[in-house]
Amino acid sequence: MATTKKTPRRSRPVGAGLRARLRYQFDNVFSRGPSAVMALLGIGTVAVIVLVSAMITGLRLTGVNGGDSLGFVESLWLSFLRVTGKGFNDKGWGARAIGLVVALASIFITSTFIGLLTSSVNQRITALRKGRSAVVEHDHTLILGWSNRITTIVSELVVANESRKRAVVVILADVDKTKMEDTLRDAVGDLRTTKVVCRTGDPSLPVDLERVNINGARSVVVIGGNDAVAVTTLLAVRAAGRGIVGAPIVAELKSVATANTVRALFGQRVVVLSSEATVAELTAQACRQQGLGQVFRELLDFDGDEVYLAPFPELVGRCYAEAQLAFEYCAILGIRTAAGDVELNPSPARLVEDGDELIGIASDDSAFVCTGVRRSPRQLVPYPSVDLTPKRRTVLVDWSSLGARVVEELDHSATPDSTLELIVDPAVVDVEALRRSLHVRNLRVEISTPTSRPEAIAAQAALTPFDEAIVLSRRDGSSAGDADARTLLTLLALHKVVEDRGMGHVRVVAELLEERHGPLAQATGTDDFIVSDGLTSLLIAQIAERHELDQVFRILFDPSGPNVELAPTDRYSATEAGCFADVVASASYQGHSAVGFRRAQDGVVVLNPPKSTPLALRRADEIVVLRPSRSVAPVEIPAEVPAEVPAAGAALPAPHARG
Repeated sequence: MATTKKTPRRSRPVGAGLRARLRYQFDNVFSRGPSAVMALLGIGTVAVIVLVSAMITGLRLTGVNGGDSLGFVESLWLSFLRVTGKGFNDKGWGARAIGLVVALASIFITSTFIGLLTSSVNQRITALRKGRSAVVEHDHTLILGWSNRITTIVSELVVANESRKRAVVVILADVDKTKMEDTLRDAVGDLRTTKVVCRTGDPSLPVDLERVNINGARSVVVIGGNDAVAVTTLLAVRAAGRGIVGAPIVAELKSVATANTVRALFGQRVVVLSSEATVAELTAQACRQQGLGQVFRELLDFDGDEVYLAPFPELVGRCYAEAQLAFEYCAILGIRTAAGDVELNPSPARLVEDGDELIGIASDDSAFVCTGVRRSPRQLVPYPSVDLTPKRRTVLVDWSSLGARVVEELDHSATPDSTLELIVDPAVVDVEALRRSLHVRNLRVEISTPTSRPEAIAAQAALTPFDEAIVLSRRDGSSAGDADARTLLTLLALHKVVEDRGMGHVRVVAELLEERHGPLAQATGTDDFIVSDGLTSLLIAQIAERHELDQVFRILFDPSGPNVELAPTDRYSATEAGCFADVVASASYQGHSAVGFRRAQDGVVVLNPPKSTPLALRRADEIVVLRPSRSVAPVEIPAEVPAEVPAAGAALPAPHARG
């Protein structure tokens, strides 16, 4: 029996019905947002008014608003008033039925309109709180990125902008706008004359950079968590600015190698700061003498005296020694040539040339004023300048990416046969690899590996008397809070063992990762503490405001260049000085630039004291000087003084007020 093969039944294509299509179009309109819905609502309102007016006119209804039949135009007007909520005295059930329909339509339209308006306002507020709107500010400081040092940078910019009536700082970061504003509000507080604008976005996207008007910024600061983010942000800045924007750019990088590469590729418009190199150099220099950490902080922050550059044509042809005494309220550090080269602490006989700018410390740019060339009223006979730096023993506790740089800086300034003991945790550091990586010329390096407990570290350090100790933070594998907690316990243990064993005065320098832990370090008895994020943030803020200071600070922190030192008063016969101008003249004779002093009684560092103010220093006090790495022979200074120039100690005009 033959079988018949069944053909599969094909499904007929099902077309969308009219209702489904209308619903689809309706959903599309609603998905476009409140504006499209409000437009549709307006069309519906007009349709209701026209339809009702046509019914009133076509049916020749009477009793509408208590009157006779109306024309179409009059019906339109009455229907419009009824939709807007205006009540009427209708007579007859026909007119009342029409009125009821219009009233119900009015309720629907009004409630829907109010809901849409409320929703639209809420959406706008939500969008603004997300920080996605454009910035129309101009001549603003633009910060790209977010880190724990942002509060210090903004705080310093607020102080620096006090003299400006309306200053603006714009921050673009991949962080919630509300969180940024709350953090700055709690940490900075009073913004004074500065307005801070926060926007959420990706600094590595050119489209987000255009929203914050990067081409209208007066300076750009790039910060971030790692070098890759900073490099991609710089590339985005280059793309958004069609090259490199006209404003100076300050970028923070951790790696010295990456910093050198970026500096070579992006040119002079981009100032690249290596946070690790800066902290290492400051840590090593602060270890050399008590009080140097405070001197560097005074130079870096905006709250007090700052470094300025300015031309003084009236001093052209004068020597540097005369220029040092030509400012009552400024301490001169050096000269920047017309070619842009910086010479800190040049020879006293170096003549100021046309186009040169003087580099000085002043309370404000308005106080950087020449008050006239004069000589010191007293000629002090300085003691022989003999540097006898004894052999020293330094203890360095813990190891991080900064360690090699710190050892290099210590070795550069150490005398031969000085000793450096490294106390490291063998569970964290490969001791043999560390030993092979160290290349020193002056230091004799010893490596100890006690347990990682702070009391064991302190006991190991105290086996041989030492002169100073450096405690580094563990930057790898630990949070900032955990690293600082370990550092603080180590400081406390060192302080206790020094007291218990009667080791006398031992200088301790500590590296902390968070600014807020500074007071805790002071409580442990630490002489100078280096807060890495804090000092780097201060340096970033300084260069962001004055791009030309980059070269000044790089030379100032370079151990191979002129050194900032705290010298004994006997070296300049400062105990016999009647005013600070005497000390400046005596230091200048030896090729040094005196910029302040440190009182031994309370440890206070005074930078840039007025030249003519009476001075009474003691032998235990110290003079803050900028001096060359090697001795400079005394130079004879011209003796002639213009007759119209007042002598030191005479009445001088007061500097302009700040701000």
